[in-house]
Amino acid sequence: MSDVGCNVVTNDRDLAALQPCWSELWRGVPEASPFQSPEWLLPWWRAFGTGRPRVAVLRGGERMLGALPLYRLDEPGGGKLLPLGAGLSDYCDALLAPDAPDGAADRLLAAALAVDPPGALARCDLIDLPPGSALRDVRAPPGWSVWREDGETCPVLALPSGARDLRSVVPASMRRKISMARHRAERGGGSAIETATPDTLGAMLPELVRLHGLRWQGRGSAGVLTDPLVHAFHRDATPRLLAAEMLRMQALRIGGKLAAVFYLLLAGAGRVFAYLGGFDPAFAYESPGTLMFAAAIEDAIREGRREFHFLRGGEAYKYAWGALDQPSMTVRLLPAGRG
Repeated sequence: MSDVGCNVVTNDRDLAALQPCWSELWRGVPEASPFQSPEWLLPWWRAFGTGRPRVAVLRGGERMLGALPLYRLDEPGGGKLLPLGAGLSDYCDALLAPDAPDGAADRLLAAALAVDPPGALARCDLIDLPPGSALRDVRAPPGWSVWREDGETCPVLALPSGARDLRSVVPASMRRKISMARHRAERGGGSAIETATPDTLGAMLPELVRLHGLRWQGRGSAGVLTDPLVHAFHRDATPRLLAAEMLRMQALRIGGKLAAVFYLLLAGAGRVFAYLGGFDPAFAYESPGTLMFAAAIEDAIREGRREFHFLRGGEAYKYAWGALDQPSMTVRLLPAGRG
């Protein structure tokens, strides 16, 4: 491609204007996750933005071929670049079209780092890079050195081709727990799961916030969703994600009463991400978390998906479902001589 060019968006107005071509690029990348979409990242920026985006864009003519969405955060030790979505995104990555030229990730990173004058940046942290990320092997541009280290694990349950039900996917010990939870729910008046629509999403999200808070109160925490900025982000993002078919929010009722709300993200036809859950402790006996995970995995099997992602953190319950570790990576760039 002889007409490929790279530029960096450095203000909020131009960043918002990227939405149409950014969405088109996202739809053209089969392995892209919702965490890379503008439907996720632009609401995040509206809630948490510093006013200093550093979003590198690769274009071939009028078409966007790649995007590296970073931003500048100023701290006492100096400015640093971080990915848009940091903190609330379990995976961060550049977004590259399948036909992007070789070295596209290197080019995007070099462009983003070149915006600020020499000495203005103390570091660039490319965090939460999933396996297969183009940024894992990125090369440091002149004047920078690169360091790589393991990040948090994100356990993944593989869904084998031809799987028909939970018997071929989850361990027998977990299947016994599912059966027990379903029997208890039936004795408690029966259970039903409803999926949010554009008309019901606005009422379901506050219930998730409430239940998420109840779940964390017993652990001495208010829960992340009680943060006003986090709540504002999800209130902005979820209708956009639902319209783009990236969100599946579900409510579980036991005996007609709300017991849990589950926040799932969908990546194309292949993957499901279990992002957040809120459970009423009053229904602990019926194990609403077990019921919701079982239903979500059954849906994924029925839909022919390949993977069920439990996302960041190595909590024991994830391995009880048969998930295996999938480590993320951090790539850190420092001015040459500071390593």
